[in-house]
Amino acid sequence: MNGRSYASKLVVVTVAVAGALVARRNWAQNNDVNIQFHAFQDTRSVTVLSPTVDLNRDFTDRTALRVSFGVDAISAASDSCARCHHQGVGTHRLYGGVAATRKLGDIKWTFGGAYSQENFYRSTTGLTSVTRDLNKGNTTVAGGFTFSLNQPQLHPQMDRRNQYASDGYGSVTQTLSKTTVVQAGYELARINGYQDNPFLRADVNGMMLVGHVPDTRTRQTFSARVRQALPAETFLEADYRRYIDDWQIGSNMLNVGISHYFNPQWLMNVAYRHYDQTAAFFYQPAYVGPPPAYFTADYRLEPFASNNFSAQLDVTPTEGFPWLPAGAGVMLHYERYRADNGFEAVILSTGVRIPLKAR
Repeated sequence: MNGRSYASKLVVVTVAVAGALVARRNWAQNNDVNIQFHAFQDTRSVTVLSPTVDLNRDFTDRTALRVSFGVDAISAASDSCARCHHQGVGTHRLYGGVAATRKLGDIKWTFGGAYSQENFYRSTTGLTSVTRDLNKGNTTVAGGFTFSLNQPQLHPQMDRRNQYASDGYGSVTQTLSKTTVVQAGYELARINGYQDNPFLRADVNGMMLVGHVPDTRTRQTFSARVRQALPAETFLEADYRRYIDDWQIGSNMLNVGISHYFNPQWLMNVAYRHYDQTAAFFYQPAYVGPPPAYFTADYRLEPFASNNFSAQLDVTPTEGFPWLPAGAGVMLHYERYRADNGFEAVILSTGVRIPLKAR
């Protein structure tokens, strides 16, 4: 992945992992502030530092608000213009989002939006989703839709291009027993408009040219999840995702993790994730012969496999920390990523959750 897209995805994925654990027991409160700091470094000497802040607030038993803000500080980003910054250049990204949830009987409706801005890229997103509990709360049906306007800048020019991304999803979550929950989901995404990367050059008959890819892309994702409670305050989680698109990329992701409560204040999670994908139909390490209609040097479109190991510790002392209010908790997270294309990365995260007193 490039510096910009990897940093964006890094924060999303890391926060999602943390959020999945935060949602358990002592961390499962709706009035709080989560402050986290993420540090990332890879084999390209790219460093990403990302502080994030999330505010969750229940105004009534039917209305809730979530506000998020974050910063990515990226050094030596690999997507820097090859003509202007041969050794890479530092960049940064600011992003924020807000979402409100309204409960109407067994139905929850969420709507909101997000905005991000960086040196050569900006994105504006609107979202909405609906969930409904059925079967006395044992079944939950959910669906949602997002629309994004992405505007990359053709650096070193000042021109911008537009990219439109629409994404819809649906899922069914079923409680099978007091100890087992399963979920199945489907997602369909359509991207139209400019999708070239103005920073990466492909080798075409010995000449380094800016890549050119199709201006439409349809993505489909199928997912399945299992959450299983085990004896001795231990929980098993397993996720599988199958992805296909009309660029002929197909991927599989399997994630297996286990969490254990040493006591009500100490929660440990360890997980392993394997990922593999095929290449886009137009990808080649180098292009020889008549100029192709599509060509790319984007390594996100090449075939590869990767493994990721992670560990996380959540601590919520009964009497709180000396420097934090009662009920506050601290999170420590570590990830080690390695792909067979030579890419490696280490991710370190820490965070603190501060409960807000209800009025």
